[in-house]
Amino acid sequence: MGYGIPDSGVDFYYLTVREAYLLLKNDKAVFVDSRDEDDFNTSRIQTSFHLPANTLVMAHDKVDKSFVQHLIDLAASGKTIVALSDACVTGIKNRGHVSRCRHVCQYLVEMGADRTRCMRMVGGINNWKREQLDGIIGDLRPMYAGAIQDPSKFFVKQDEHKEDSDDEENPIMRPHAALKAIEAEHRLKQQVAIEEGKSALETTDSAQASNASGYAAADMISLEIKAGCKAEVTGLKSRGDLNGKAATVLVYHEDAGRWEVEVLGDDSQKELIRVKPENLIAKSSASVAAKAPRAPLVMITCFAGGDPRNGEPFTHQVVDVPKRPFVANRVTAYRVLKGDVFRRPSRDSEKIIKTTRPVSAIVRTTGEVFQGAKGGSWAQLDTTAGEKAGWVYIEGPGFGASSSKVSTEWLRA
Repeated sequence: MGYGIPDSGVDFYYLTVREAYLLLKNDKAVFVDSRDEDDFNTSRIQTSFHLPANTLVMAHDKVDKSFVQHLIDLAASGKTIVALSDACVTGIKNRGHVSRCRHVCQYLVEMGADRTRCMRMVGGINNWKREQLDGIIGDLRPMYAGAIQDPSKFFVKQDEHKEDSDDEENPIMRPHAALKAIEAEHRLKQQVAIEEGKSALETTDSAQASNASGYAAADMISLEIKAGCKAEVTGLKSRGDLNGKAATVLVYHEDAGRWEVEVLGDDSQKELIRVKPENLIAKSSASVAAKAPRAPLVMITCFAGGDPRNGEPFTHQVVDVPKRPFVANRVTAYRVLKGDVFRRPSRDSEKIIKTTRPVSAIVRTTGEVFQGAKGGSWAQLDTTAGEKAGWVYIEGPGFGASSSKVSTEWLRA
């Protein structure tokens, strides 16, 4: 759908839905949905931002400029901005008018975004659904002009009107043809890596069969100190007055390499401090967990941006993340909202590890979610996308005494 704005003749490179999917699953892209609010609320791709083209044209004074600046900053940081609509049609196919996703790209560039980082997605959200890629929030059926369509009829009709040589002849689509040879080479490497991975896993299995524990000592992780356990403070130099005091372990700050603990002083006053693991002696029995062997991550070349007016498109090396089941509202990626990310090594572990990631970074998950004992929601991290094994905190009460009664959303689909 166009909005009566003449086509300027300057377009942006297109990504295939598979390329867009891989960039998202490698935390190298952010999606910007240009459709109207009703369409967005009915069905959308997970983690997508919403910037309606209709608002840009008819009510641009209502656009949140701080939000727009955030998108510009994300592009400046190296993220690819993937603009999308229902179908992302070209101006030629759209009676010379600017498609909604193209208008969003033009607007962002005019506001200061790096043009080479702004792209459009071939076929829009409908093509994503057609390829049955995971991560649809809402209705799985295609949409057109604000209405839900019958997939069996809609996609057949699209095929009948597809221009035969569009992908090969259109300059903004040509990079995909140029990448075919590269892709074939990497698919061959992928198969080799998979076979080598199987061999490595078989070797590991054999070693486990001959070893009572199943793992070498170097692969063991001590979990003696864990969130919620009681401990004794020891070996402090600057705060020697706290040595020998009882403490409750709260959370591990991975960036600082220290545990945050609550210490009970002589005057029965509680004090929060951070100490190194060696400055704590657990007052509960030790538990041990083992690292499971993981299949190798396969890297491939993925188209990531450029300017069709001058210069060649550029690419990224990304993990070839396999797609997951095409199920509505099964979230496999989240946006970081505040910078703090909380992870536990396993579903049953009480150890909470706090890390930081940039706001709007993408956390990749498997779609599995469970409710913790205190009411918080946890999602299983996706190791096939390069995440560390474990579970990440989506939302719920905090972990400290002062924040345990306040529910916070840390990640958003």
